[in-house]
This record gives sequence, structure tokens and C-alpha cells, in this order.
Amino acid sequence: MFTISQIRAQARQTINSIPGIYYLPIIPVAMTFVMAIFQYLRPTVYLNNYDPSVSGINIAGSFFFPILYGLLVSFISISIAWTLLQAIRGTKKMVEIKDALAIFNSPYLGKIFVTYLVKQLYLFLWGLIAWIGIILSLGAFFALAIYAIFRYNSESSTSPDQTLAAFGIMLIIGLVVLIAGVILYIPQNLAYSQVEYILYDQLENNQYAGPNAIIKASRQMMKGYKGKRFVLDLSFIGWFLLQGITFGLAGIYVLPYYYAAQAHFYEAVKKDNQMKEAADFNQLNQATSTSNQVEKPTEEIPSPTPEKTPDFQESIEKTVETTENPFTEAKMDSAIDTPLDHHE
Repeated sequence: MFTISQIRAQARQTINSIPGIYYLPIIPVAMTFVMAIFQYLRPTVYLNNYDPSVSGINIAGSFFFPILYGLLVSFISISIAWTLLQAIRGTKKMVEIKDALAIFNSPYLGKIFVTYLVKQLYLFLWGLIAWIGIILSLGAFFALAIYAIFRYNSESSTSPDQTLAAFGIMLIIGLVVLIAGVILYIPQNLAYSQVEYILYDQLENNQYAGPNAIIKASRQMMKGYKGKRFVLDLSFIGWFLLQGITFGLAGIYVLPYYYAAQAHFYEAVKKDNQMKEAADFNQLNQATSTSNQVEKPTEEIPSPTPEKTPDFQESIEKTVETTENPFTEAKMDSAIDTPLDHHE
């Protein structure tokens, strides 16, 4: 059984021993930095260049652009994860910046996209309760804020205490639903965490079984390891905060470190599962062998035939001689004569 400290130590050793490792995250780091600056300056730019005639286009762009950006970053992240897995296995000796885009040249891009889409759909459904809690909580919060601003101008006969109580109850319900949704979502997210690595192995071995089979394999693989994976992700929270503070620039070091740790975690869990399967197989063989030995019928041992002793042999010979004596035969004949024969 491995420990998280061992996984992190192996990840540090990996990023320190692979040439060009820090070129790999340059593209996603640059994209994250530009996106962060854009989001920071967006309100000012929007107010200074507001045009009602193109407001619909701006709204559509505000909705679709983050989706496309997230999809692009996700595929680049998968490419980085696979590159580091190859480096750990020794099939890749040097890393280049173009390896971050290698997934877009893959002949299996369609299968990768479908698997990614199905995984995200399932995670969205698992997180639906949490989203409902977020909507209820935010709705109650903004309703309270709006009510606090305009309550003095309202002529409604409703008591302020009743209104505040209603919004307060709504806020509490929203928070409870949110917490319950998060508790439900986190284990499922951890259970699906090995999908990309299982997908890579299946594509490499020409054993692609479809997205549902891969997700099922990931869930099976993570039984008993969700806690360790949660601790591994939690141990990087400081690095993620540093990445956010620096507008993503710290990702030059954080991303290779994190994805190397993920790859080592996958290899460790895979090895553990193989050892467990081998142990279970050996126990099954031993149990089957023992059962066969117990149920096997015992062979009957034939009883020894008595040996013919010389005395026994002599008695048989005397009996035969007596039977062959003519006098004896005459006596036997007379014994069986009828009275009619004597009368004659």
C-alpha cells in the first residue's frame, strides 16, 4: 500500500529528471493568464464601449466563450496528463511544448471527445443537487439585498418580518441542499478521476470499450482509494491558491507537479489492484484444490485372498480320492435304490 507522501516524492523526482518538463504547461498558463486579465478588465471595457445594438452578441459571447475556453483547456490538460504518463513509463524521454497539443493530432480524437462528454454529463447530473442549492442560496441572498434596498419605498401590506423570515428560510434551505449536493458530488468526482488514464491504456492497446465501460472501470478501480485521492488533491490546495494569486503564472511549476502526481497515483492504484487480483486468484485456486481433495472418494482396498496351505491342499486331494473310490460309489448307488429294485 502506498502513501500520498510517496506519490508526491515520486512526482517531484519526475519533474526534476525529465528534460523540457516546464515547457509543457506554457500554452495553458498563457491562456489562463490572458483569460484572467480579460475577466479583470472586462467590466471597465464593457461600460466604456457599451452599444445596445450589439448587446445580444455580447451576451451570446459571454455564454459560449467560457464553454469553448473550458473545453480547450480540458483537452490540453488531458494531453499533458498523457505526456507525463508516457514519461513515467519511460516511453518518452524528452518533453516539448508541442506535446501539450498532441491530443489534437490523435486519430482517436472522436473517441476522446465522446468519452470526455459522457463523463462531464454524468458529473453534471451528480452535481445537479448542488446547483439547485446554489441557485436557491443566491436567489435568497439577492432577494434579501433587493428587499433591503427598496423596502422603505414599498407600500405592500406584508410585514417586513414575514418577508425577511421567508427569504431567510429559503436561504437556509438552499445552503442545506448545497451541502448535501457537494457531499454527494465529491465521491462521484473522485470515482471518475481515472477515466482519462484508463482511456489512454485502452486506446494504446486497441481495446476501447466505450465511455460507459471506461467510467465503470474507473469506479471499480477507485473502490477503497477515494480517500487517498481526496487527500492528494487537498494537499495541492496551497499551490492552487498560489496559481490563482499569480493569474496562473505559477502553473509553470504547479501543473507538471500536479499531473505527475496524478499519473503516479494511477500507476500505484493499478499495481495495487493487480496484486489484489493475483492474491484472490491464488486463494481461489488453493480453496478449489482443497475442496477437490476432500471430496475425492477413497479407493477400496481389496481384501487379501487366503493362501492355500499344504494341509488345505491335502484335504482337497483326499476328498477327491474318496469320491473316485468304487466302493463308495456302490454304497451311494444302494442308497438311492428304490424298494422296487430290491424286490426284483
